[in-house]
Amino acid sequence: MFRADDLLSQMSLDLGMLPAHLRSIIRTAPIRYKVFHIPKQGSRGGSREVAQPAREVKVIQRWLMAHFERFLPLHKAATAYHAGASIKNNALRHVDSDYLLKMDFENFFPSILMADIIRHLEVHCAQNYDSSAIRLIAYVCTWAPKRQGPLRLCIGAPCSPLLSNSVMFDFDTQLALAAAADGIRYTRYADDLTLSARRSGVLANYPGFISKIAEGLAYPKLKLNEKKTVFASRAGRRVITGVTLTADHKLSIGRTRKREIRAMYHRMTLERLSPKEQEKLAGLIAFANDIEPGFDVWLSGSKTTL
Repeated sequence: MFRADDLLSQMSLDLGMLPAHLRSIIRTAPIRYKVFHIPKQGSRGGSREVAQPAREVKVIQRWLMAHFERFLPLHKAATAYHAGASIKNNALRHVDSDYLLKMDFENFFPSILMADIIRHLEVHCAQNYDSSAIRLIAYVCTWAPKRQGPLRLCIGAPCSPLLSNSVMFDFDTQLALAAAADGIRYTRYADDLTLSARRSGVLANYPGFISKIAEGLAYPKLKLNEKKTVFASRAGRRVITGVTLTADHKLSIGRTRKREIRAMYHRMTLERLSPKEQEKLAGLIAFANDIEPGFDVWLSGSKTTL
């Protein structure tokens, strides 16, 4: 069983840091963050707060993750932040459905507290780490907003995706079991919940049911964003994490994004794109090709006069 001193000794050797210096960094790790804001995607506007750890804290967090990741449970419904995960694979789980329910959580990462991580590690990793090691891991991987508690996860730290995914294991397990019994498919991409079905009406009671699961969790304490609850059917527009499900059960990037790419491609043929815009276009075409194989061939062969 690992103790905090064991982790610190091994970390000091692996990272080539003096023990005293390492302990000093760890002691102040929750306040060694740079905070900035990025615009939210979509028509609602607003910004999202991102707290990025200092380089030395990132190094320590990544070392710890490499050490404890194999001990953490991850439900198969979690489709983000692990090998093979992608928004395409998330959407593919629902591609043959006819009815869709989408929900998400408010302030997902910041709602997961250091206390939640400690409880989770105590449940799932107590055979591998003693209480001192568990507290060290939870402390180093959390942030003190405005230098105040309680410590919490944040958007921007390399450890947040792994820890948030695993902390949601009990939630994912409960919801996945209930959904499967009703013939419903469930996936969670970070804070985005997607449930799909072939039968009409089977999803109607799930918003209330999901709220009860969230309220009954021992940890973390999460709140659903009811304003973003969306029901959709094959007769309308169905979009999952930016990928459109078509009426004939295929994946698409959607008409709006196709028009954007086509317009940028046309401007490129006229040599009107800056180097930065050309990089963006290349990324968009790569994304489109992944979702709709052969998109680049169609684009190069299409009429580009707008």
